[in-house]
Amino acid sequence: MIATLAEPEQLRRDGRLITTLTLVAGPEPDLREASGLAVSVPARLLAEEFGRGGVMRFEDVDFPAALTHAPTRRFLSETGLPEEHALFRLHGDEVLPTLTEARTAGAFGELPPDADRLIILGHLEEAGILLLDGATGTLLTWTPTDPAPHPLPADVSTLAFTLWLLHRDTLCA
Repeated sequence: MIATLAEPEQLRRDGRLITTLTLVAGPEPDLREASGLAVSVPARLLAEEFGRGGVMRFEDVDFPAALTHAPTRRFLSETGLPEEHALFRLHGDEVLPTLTEARTAGAFGELPPDADRLIILGHLEEAGILLLDGATGTLLTWTPTDPAPHPLPADVSTLAFTLWLLHRDTLCA
């Protein structure tokens, strides 16, 4: 069988997706950007892609006391996150509640041990709830039926960049 090369646009699209997957795997901590996050994402990048009204930037009053990770706080206030994407949407009921606060509102049953420092960032299409560890900036997935959150090898900058890249790829397809 003779292998044929894909069309150049398909190769570019595949290359962008592969690059994203390697970024999601995350660099070693000593290779992280000077910002303390995995990827340097300019604020204008998301605003140009999703529109100014489609990107949520947070203010200090929006941050729960549990969000002590300075690089994540800075990213969420200066760059922000897309409010909605085919795979992700920000939590809309309350701005950045911890799991403990959300439980008080009657949303969940049994919570993981560190629920008071786990912040509900949003919802992933297939993986359930996207949590943010306020102390480390680590992203985790969690479903109320599974008591243990599962860490993702990514931070908010990688999430934003991945959403941007997937949105671009959808537009180019």
